[in-house]
Amino acid sequence: MEKGKKHLGHIESLRALAALIVLLFHFISFSDAKGPLIENELVRKYSEFGAQGVELFYIISGFVIYYSLTSTSFGIQNYPKYLLKRFARIFPPFLGTIALICIAPYFFGWPFPYSAKQLLENATLSVDLFKDTQWMNPIFVTLKVEFLFYLVIGLLVIPLHKTIWSYALITFSALISAYYFHSIDLVHNIPFFLIGIACSEIYRSRSLVLNYSLIAACLVFLYLIFPMEDVVISVIGVVFLLWVKIKSIWLESIGKFSYSLYLTHGFSGGLFLYYCKNQRHVDWNPWVYFTCAVLGAIVFAYCYYRVIEQRSIRWSKSIKY
Repeated sequence: MEKGKKHLGHIESLRALAALIVLLFHFISFSDAKGPLIENELVRKYSEFGAQGVELFYIISGFVIYYSLTSTSFGIQNYPKYLLKRFARIFPPFLGTIALICIAPYFFGWPFPYSAKQLLENATLSVDLFKDTQWMNPIFVTLKVEFLFYLVIGLLVIPLHKTIWSYALITFSALISAYYFHSIDLVHNIPFFLIGIACSEIYRSRSLVLNYSLIAACLVFLYLIFPMEDVVISVIGVVFLLWVKIKSIWLESIGKFSYSLYLTHGFSGGLFLYYCKNQRHVDWNPWVYFTCAVLGAIVFAYCYYRVIEQRSIRWSKSIKY
């Protein structure tokens, strides 16, 4: 840790917010053969903003990963250990989630729906390389984007951090590439990662004019190309990263296991909703279902964090460079 490194506790609270709005969106929009859980169309429509929690995670990743790498004497010789460190942090909880998804059919007495090929391609985040395979859970796509970002930023952080001119050339070139190649997942999401990187530099009072200009350029780009919701969540991300630092014990606590919550809420809360809605003797108010699903997902995620993710964190921290 660099001398005088600032406290980043508010990042955990922001992670919690990102995970919670994704969770709320998924549960409010839950539907099965019997129809939607929440029938109020206005509530369902406004809940769709929760999908932008994914983009908020990208902004946070841009901030945290760049901040971390530039807080050490990172060199290209450290790249293999850096990737191993990220792998140890991300993959064990992710693979555990795949295992949970595989267990679900047996719980309901369904036939097992996945082939060995599909399991392997999901576990290696390589589904999009093959036309005949589907993601077992749509959120796995976002993990693929995250890991591609780790691969690229580990190579670019040295020239990015070398001079202000190389930083400006690389970041603005990346933004321009997003315009021409936005059909590629990682490139499509470049503006969000760039906003996080720029916030990281502003947070440490580096090249303020350049980085505010970069954020402004990203917001203009998003306004022209993306839905307005992406502009809004990006502004929210900047505000909460730089100026309105959330100080909440509850949110910071949830933030510590937000990755587990993000990974497992579809399994725990989603299966709960499906099971209850298909039981004739259970006829609760939809908002009771929803509340139980939210609370159950949080409790399940905390247990998953204690059993699986904490070990992953320890493995990651044991890798030094």
